[in-house]
Amino acid sequence: MNQEASILDRDRFADDDVVQSDARAHAHRLGHLSQGDLDLREIRAALYRNRWLIGGVTAVAIIIGLLMALLSTPIYRSTATLQIDQQGPQILGSEDQDPTASGDIEVYLQTQVEVLRSRSLSDRVARSLNYYQDPSFFEAMEMTPPDTSPGSAAWQRAVINILQENLTIELTSGTRLVDLSFDSPSPQLSARVSNAFAEEFIASTLQRRFDMSAYSRQFLQEQLGQTRERLEESERSLIEYARQTGITNLDGGEDAEGNGQTLTGSNLATLNTAYATAQTDRILAEQKWRQAQATPLMSLAEVLSNPAIQTLQSQKAQAKAQLEGERDRHSADYPTVRQLEAQIAAFDEQIRLQATQVRNSIRDQYRIAVQQERSLMANVRELQGAALGEQSRGVQLTILRREADTNRALYDALLQRFRELNAAAGITANNILIIDRAETPSAPIWPRPLINAFLGAVIGFGLAAAIAFARERLDDSIRSSDDVERKLGLPVLGITPRPANADAETEMLDPHSPMSESIYALRTALELSTRDGLPQTLLVTSTRPAEGKSTTSEALAREFAQSGRRTVLVDADMRRPSVHHNFHIDNKSGFSTLLTSPALVPEALKTTDVDNLSVIPSGPIPPSPPRLLSGETLDRVFSQLRDRFDIIIIDAPPVLGLADAPQLASAAGGVLYVVEAHSGSQGQAKASIRRLLSAGTNILGVVLTKYDFTSGGYSSYGYHEYYSYGGHDRAEA
Repeated sequence: MNQEASILDRDRFADDDVVQSDARAHAHRLGHLSQGDLDLREIRAALYRNRWLIGGVTAVAIIIGLLMALLSTPIYRSTATLQIDQQGPQILGSEDQDPTASGDIEVYLQTQVEVLRSRSLSDRVARSLNYYQDPSFFEAMEMTPPDTSPGSAAWQRAVINILQENLTIELTSGTRLVDLSFDSPSPQLSARVSNAFAEEFIASTLQRRFDMSAYSRQFLQEQLGQTRERLEESERSLIEYARQTGITNLDGGEDAEGNGQTLTGSNLATLNTAYATAQTDRILAEQKWRQAQATPLMSLAEVLSNPAIQTLQSQKAQAKAQLEGERDRHSADYPTVRQLEAQIAAFDEQIRLQATQVRNSIRDQYRIAVQQERSLMANVRELQGAALGEQSRGVQLTILRREADTNRALYDALLQRFRELNAAAGITANNILIIDRAETPSAPIWPRPLINAFLGAVIGFGLAAAIAFARERLDDSIRSSDDVERKLGLPVLGITPRPANADAETEMLDPHSPMSESIYALRTALELSTRDGLPQTLLVTSTRPAEGKSTTSEALAREFAQSGRRTVLVDADMRRPSVHHNFHIDNKSGFSTLLTSPALVPEALKTTDVDNLSVIPSGPIPPSPPRLLSGETLDRVFSQLRDRFDIIIIDAPPVLGLADAPQLASAAGGVLYVVEAHSGSQGQAKASIRRLLSAGTNILGVVLTKYDFTSGGYSSYGYHEYYSYGGHDRAEA
């Protein structure tokens, strides 16, 4: 089962350097779950380890910032505040406004800010202050003037560049206020230049508008002259054409298309109206005559209503009445009767004649109406022909008239606009106001020692942090337990401190020392490292020599022996043995003796002053130790030792560069890997662990040795507090 677990662990480590066992995989997952906390702890630890570097670099940066503040030339800033409105006040109501003022206020204000930064405005300021001819400007700015003479092109470019580089324009958000600032070593110069920029900005704006108005007036004047000439030419052409064609227009009259009405057209309209009336009269007269023809003469309404006929009818009635009276008295031949009969006959003839005249008058009226209609029809047809000819000639006349009207309307509009511009020429609307004029500053804006010191501290700390980060990244050493779990993928079973007096033996014998406390904790971790408890055979090895594996082996052997277990410490380092020196015993026989003897040699087992603890020194150093470490030999020796001891602690040689440790580890039940804090290389440790795993070993975990709790940062704060608390508590007890 151990062999299968070892193979599984080896595969995991070889693939991605993760945990080799179920317990280590669980610990690794827990480490990932607390990745945020681990990162913060690592950052704190890195800062603590590099505290002197960070403090030194930060202090140097602060000193440099203060020196720069003390050695820098004072810079003074003077600010003028302007209010820029989109439209200025209108006096006549017809003043021209800036065409850029319409639209978005933000765009307009940004446009004005760019005008303030423009080269042309800087040129106006330089000319108004005579800086093109004044060398004192460069002296006040503490700059070297060009080698050319004042007023030259190079001199002007230098002045404009200085003005633009030291000018600051700030637009106050949400308002129409603009802060115009100028920086210079001279407070008076700063105020003077700021005010000059404000004044020249207003003057340039007004001048620009005046120039625009003057250009408009000149343009309109030219257009007026051209339009007047076109109007005169079109009117002359109209009159000449009308004269040639004989077309006479009547004033105040227009046809349906809005053209002027001619004399022929007016006559035609009059005759047409008269013809229509005559035609109506003729129809009525004809109807009346036809009715008169069809009606008996004395039944005509005109006859019956005629006054003369009515008088004759009355006289006839009287004569008939007299005749009836006379007939009653006289005979038919009586003269009076005959006279009255003759008189009545005369009345009848008169009535008939008069009625005939009435009917003839109706006929005459009809004939007159017919003649009038025919006469008017002839006149209308004559004028229609004349009008059609005049219309064909009037097409060109209409074109000429419309051209003349268009030119007249354009001329009137241009003339009106020209009059408005002339009226507003002397009035210029100003939409820019100076709210606050620039004053001479009393204190410089630069340098500021406190700000310089703060900036130096920030820059220094950032630089130092970057250097520390680079050091941490380039440092391949394993510094803490977190590094072990993260870089090697193995759990940390314990941490042993660096001896305070460099004497690990003395601290090991003191039960209240931090070293002893760390060994207690390591023993407990080893007993809980597997489901079956501590393996009977435990090999202790490391990557390189002098990492503390021998001290750890001796300390663990003493601890297990003092706990009542029969323990043997085997010095398997047959190249540089040290156990016999630590226990002050001879090295005439030992582990090499056991490897070459078929039976257990009693002289190889050395007793110590510690109860239950025996030691097997390395014995005579063989010419080639790996040749003695065969699998069968190791199994035989360790099997003999297991029969006599509860725990076998093997102090093995380092793994790197040697073949001994993998051979020994393959025969051991578990391996405790020793890594020296702040010294062990991650790459070397990984290579060594990979060699052990390839031999099928069971690595229980890592013990971090020679750890300096006072300089390791906060990564192992819990261990430090535990050891300090434990020692203090037992001292009080």
